[in-house]
Amino acid sequence: MLFFKRILKEPAAEAGRAVVRKERRSDRRLPIGPQFPLQAVLSFDRRGGSLAPMSAPGWDWPGQLINCSEVGARIRLGAGALASRGDFCELQLDLEGFELTLPCRITNTRVERDGIHFGLKHDIERAAVAVTYRQLLEIVALGATLKLESRAVKPDGSGLLVEQYGGDCQSRLKIWREISDRKVTAFEFLLKDCLVRAVKGQPAEYLTDARQATPAKAVEIKRLFNWVLPNLAPTVPEDVREFLRQYAG
Repeated sequence: MLFFKRILKEPAAEAGRAVVRKERRSDRRLPIGPQFPLQAVLSFDRRGGSLAPMSAPGWDWPGQLINCSEVGARIRLGAGALASRGDFCELQLDLEGFELTLPCRITNTRVERDGIHFGLKHDIERAAVAVTYRQLLEIVALGATLKLESRAVKPDGSGLLVEQYGGDCQSRLKIWREISDRKVTAFEFLLKDCLVRAVKGQPAEYLTDARQATPAKAVEIKRLFNWVLPNLAPTVPEDVREFLRQYAG
């Protein structure tokens, strides 16, 4: 099931080649914070058989996804989890009812104080799964890769101070602050082709392609905004996060 049908869409030519080719794969690891509402379960069969997605008997271990990339992921499980390098497994993901199952193999294990960390290598063959997974990577990257690009010391034409954060996945967060107390009073958050903006005391606006979004697209843009916020990079200050949270939900 796609997370979004109207936004974060791939060009038609790319969608027809949805299976990720090896030479194009990236091992850039995207961190996933504990507040991101993604539930993860690692399911595997010690007998070496293939598991049918979301159904076959085996051992299902809920865990915390630590990071993900096009080629794999890292998950933390409890101390009682049993698996070995080379074992076939399935990473079952649930993002508020949107489910995705990724066939994987365990590439490494490491015992840490907070549990056992498993390195996973994806083995995605189905085109539909590849497209959906790339949408998930974009959701994570839009917030996780933000870095401070500029912070004005003088007001702009609006009489406010501006600071901007940029991400690696066509995301830009622009903040306006009052001169007197430096409190956040407005924002614009560009999420690829979508824009969420608001001024203190006024409802948020949702735009796409520089136009007011249709009601159907606005629903998806708001959902994307709600998912990006819990996984913002540490470079985004807490007062900015708090201001943005006022427009979530």
